[in-house]
Amino acid sequence: MRQNQNQQIALPSVADMGALVVTGITSFAKKHKVISSGYVFGILFLLLVGSGTKLTYDQSKQYDSIMNSIDLNAEFEASNRYAQASQAYRATKGWFSCDSLCQRNKGRMQQTQRVLDEIRNEGYARMSDAKSVAGIFSEVGVDEVKESFWQYFGAGKAFAKKQSSWESEKCREMNLPWNT
Repeated sequence: MRQNQNQQIALPSVADMGALVVTGITSFAKKHKVISSGYVFGILFLLLVGSGTKLTYDQSKQYDSIMNSIDLNAEFEASNRYAQASQAYRATKGWFSCDSLCQRNKGRMQQTQRVLDEIRNEGYARMSDAKSVAGIFSEVGVDEVKESFWQYFGAGKAFAKKQSSWESEKCREMNLPWNT
């Protein structure tokens, strides 16, 4: 037991770090060929098709035509009707009961929800048609994937920030060092 306490760990110097990283990457690549080649292929793919293929004039015209056929005003009005019906239902709903007025408002809310869902599904179907004209590797498809990635990245970053501040607050309350 005493012998283990007297042993010291030899840390590499800063000059040796580059060589250690290269040997670590090389050994990982040799052990995990599929993962490594997939990573390299992905990087090359992003470099070559990173911005997406440009739409032809006909594709662009057809894409814009389909996207312009989506009735945004109908969705907005249906969304407002649903919000009003939902508010009326919540205002008449009791804690444990729902009288005839509440039931009527609940039926109206469910009907406006169905209408809203139908309008949205029709819009989603038209967007899907437009995207199929453009293609997944077009500039439209690539931009949508990038936007989705950054949206999820931002949400993850906000979650991590909130968790980190929560953790630091709990450590302060318990008089613990935060970075342990």
